[in-house]
Amino acid sequence: MGFLPRVMAGVMGAAVVLALLPMVVAADPTVLNLEHLLAAPSTTHWLGTDELGRDLFSRLLYGMQVSLMVGFIVVAVSGTVGTLIGLVSGYFGGWVDTLLMRITDVFLSFPGILIAISFAALAGPGVENVILALCLMGWVGFARLARAQTLSLRHEDYIRAAEISGVPVARILFVYILPNVSAPLIVEASFSVAGAMMAEAGLSFLGIGIQPPW
Repeated sequence: MGFLPRVMAGVMGAAVVLALLPMVVAADPTVLNLEHLLAAPSTTHWLGTDELGRDLFSRLLYGMQVSLMVGFIVVAVSGTVGTLIGLVSGYFGGWVDTLLMRITDVFLSFPGILIAISFAALAGPGVENVILALCLMGWVGFARLARAQTLSLRHEDYIRAAEISGVPVARILFVYILPNVSAPLIVEASFSVAGAMMAEAGLSFLGIGIQPPW
């Protein structure tokens, strides 16, 4: 593993550890303390308190936990759907590929964040609605990447041998092709987690994302 992947893995690992800290941190991020409004950082409140006396360090950790949860769920759902679409499109080709890619192009023709904002505004704020809104566009990148990688493997000798031997299509897709296209998909997933977290923060800032007490 190169230097940059090690650094990125370390940063992600540190973020996960920090997100798990609320399980052992005693401070409740929702408790009001009117005697310590906007308090400066101290040994009791590491980052101080907000205008309602709530501990900012605990609120930061709980917020990170929610953001990571949204990011991983969005990538898990959109990655699974997009990869499946890309595998099917690249393997079968013909009218199947044309139909699936034209649908993908329709989604790509609109800015993803605007679709997410529109859906979230119609469905209302909430964790589930934010996840659904982000999944609406998250699958597109995985679909195009999986299709491109599948097309490059479609005519390999071992794929042809499997077809001649009567291996089921599902087994060819998930046993012969998917493991060989997983590396770029994992890279795409790592970037998508960060993108989903940023989009979730933007929706919440606009008042149509995750709202308190989350």
